[in-house]
Amino acid sequence: MSNIDTVNQLLTAINFDRFYEIEALHAPDVIFQSFRGPTLRDSVSVADWHRLFLREYADCNYTDLEYIEDGEHVVVRATIEAKGYDWRPFTQRVLEVFRVVGDHITDRRLYGMLRDLELDKPSQQALDAALEVRGGSRSETEKLVRAALEVTDAEAAAELFDPKAVLIDSVYGVAIGPENILALTNAVPRPAFGVERVTSGIPGEHDALVEKAIDPSRPRSADWYRIVDGKIRVIERYWMLREIGVNPYVNYSRDRHQRQVILPI
Repeated sequence: MSNIDTVNQLLTAINFDRFYEIEALHAPDVIFQSFRGPTLRDSVSVADWHRLFLREYADCNYTDLEYIEDGEHVVVRATIEAKGYDWRPFTQRVLEVFRVVGDHITDRRLYGMLRDLELDKPSQQALDAALEVRGGSRSETEKLVRAALEVTDAEAAAELFDPKAVLIDSVYGVAIGPENILALTNAVPRPAFGVERVTSGIPGEHDALVEKAIDPSRPRSADWYRIVDGKIRVIERYWMLREIGVNPYVNYSRDRHQRQVILPI
């Protein structure tokens, strides 16, 4: 059985508020890190975390699922559709990395964008073009992304990126074109101490995951690369929002308005 099947069982359990299944699918000593925090280290705490999560993300549904599988690891890029504290619908793009051993999830890292991200026309066109790609080569994808991680000037970036390449970052902005992508990446604030390093890289046929952190035990960001015709066309940047000092609850109350029947007088 593919490890994707185990991950899909978890997503189905989340969609239907099956907390017993959520707990059972995790190893007793699972480590779960999310953009909302805190870091959890047992399956009971993970189930309790989802009880709160699904109260604040009512009618939760994972859509637009995309996968990369590599041995024990499964990467899922998805869009969460849910209803907020005032029962208004919203969407949030997320990226989650799983490690599955046997039938149990032993590690999870859940990165997110800010809610209700709206793309301009060029960015949406680039994303649509990337979503239409089929096939590809894992080795070529890995080679291309490795080269992109080492690029430091616009001339070299032009060899690797599509001229209309897009970097989508809900926190720091959207950039179009290789030169602007480099400029935005270099402008992202970094802590005074430590060096950001790649902690994980998982290539797919035409997509790739790259995780970065300063302290490997504290994940910071994850990029989802999309390849079109041998060039990088889209980079979606997901964050551990609490790790970079962004309040994941900003502008959103945590006190749900309770639904009630209004009777005539």
